[in-house]
Amino acid sequence: MSYRKKTLRRLPPTTRRYARLVNEAESLARKLKNLTEEIARLEFDSRSLFARNEYFRKEKEENVEQW
Repeated sequence: MSYRKKTLRRLPPTTRRYARLVNEAESLARKLKNLTEEIARLEFDSRSLFARNEYFRKEKEENVEQW
């Protein structure tokens, strides 16, 4: 849980810097978690699009062979 500005002001300078780093690390972890979910969705979409394109490419080749 991040520290409030009022709490940070009361801390000694070294502890304040450490608390800010902790806040930044927590924020970064949340951003990475959200990014992971987004990347998983994009990977799923990418695979399905690739499979769709392969299907239509093979279907097109079969139609050309028939003619």
